Amino acid sequence: MARRTFAAILFIVAAASPAFATYTLTTLSTFTGDPAGSQPESQLTLSGTTLYGTTNIGGSSNLGSIYSVPITGGTPTILASFNNTNGANPGGNVVVSGSTLYTTAGQDGAHGDGTIVSVPTSGGTPTILTSFAGTSDGSFPTGLILSGTTLYGVTSLGGTDNDGVVFSEPVAGGTPTVLTSFTGTDGRSPASGLVLSGTTLYGSTGSGGPGGAGEVFSLPISGGTPTIICSFNDTDGDAPGPITLSNGVLYGTTEGPGNGKIFSVSTSTVNGTPTILATFAGTSNGSLPVSALIAFGGVLYGTAEQGGANSDGVVFAEAIGGGTINPIITFNGTGNGAAPVVGLITDANNDLYGTTKAGGTDNDGTIFEVVPEPSSFCILSLGSLALLRRKSRAA
Repeated sequence: MARRTFAAILFIVAAASPAFATYTLTTLSTFTGDPAGSQPESQLTLSGTTLYGTTNIGGSSNLGSIYSVPITGGTPTILASFNNTNGANPGGNVVVSGSTLYTTAGQDGAHGDGTIVSVPTSGGTPTILTSFAGTSDGSFPTGLILSGTTLYGVTSLGGTDNDGVVFSEPVAGGTPTVLTSFTGTDGRSPASGLVLSGTTLYGSTGSGGPGGAGEVFSLPISGGTPTIICSFNDTDGDAPGPITLSNGVLYGTTEGPGNGKIFSVSTSTVNGTPTILATFAGTSNGSLPVSALIAFGGVLYGTAEQGGANSDGVVFAEAIGGGTINPIITFNGTGNGAAPVVGLITDANNDLYGTTKAGGTDNDGTIFEVVPEPSSFCILSLGSLALLRRKSRAA
């Protein structure tokens, strides 16, 4: 009964004054350049108690690497290095399936247009699953997702009109299947990070579309012509990044205009207009949000590459229904990193993990963890309250 009374009191407070929890950042790893890796520009993947990712440069040939690190932190282990032949300069995420890792390299390979590779989770020489050929099947692949035994992703260039493609690829390798080839009017330069729901893929393009400034689209998993869910026209945003799906609603960010925006749109919308939930203000709460959002507990979390008090970027939180963007972590360069350019992930406790592509001890980037302080609360929106968690590190 006392617990219900306490919750009722908090509900009244929530209706009067929405607020967000206090969070603490811990730097788990600092990259040190060649050969340990530099510029970790891919979203982390968590499997068990291990984090996986890629660095854009570094490794044995200074052309990028695949690494692992315990979730508790430490020195990253380089599992594989790129060497031009098997690709170069990876920027995409790592997909884990059993004891195998899959990822993309944006450049080089047999035709110079990028590769998909696999490597054991224990490390070793990457196996080339496919080398992209440019105009026929796309160029600069990124953003893999896995469904069953099929990988799906996008290329930002190549295809029929050199405006990028959505592709599928068996995990065993082979020639990619082009599911759609963008033409400019239906989008151009798809952003990394597809979302699969049922038999439908959702994604975004950084430019093109009816408004010329990008779009959110859907596509049958079997391929075909993309359906434009909404398009941007500079006024309501431009250059949308990767999207997130939560309860039938797609959420994302735009790079502009100004310092960027957060938007939402229903998956059932066709040729519609995005709902703008919030606008970034630069030094106060961040600028240039280029990564995917993550949604849980009624809150959207994300990163902004620039802005914040030190102009080195922020981790932010915002009520899923819209409102004020709250910078919960501010980066400060060499101290804790700079330029967080990729989305966050969570563990079972809803702790957040991410990377910065610069900053840290050697200015080669960091891996970080963000947790709410013990007994802190996060109030979601006016008139509603959610106790996200009360966590004791002593447990």
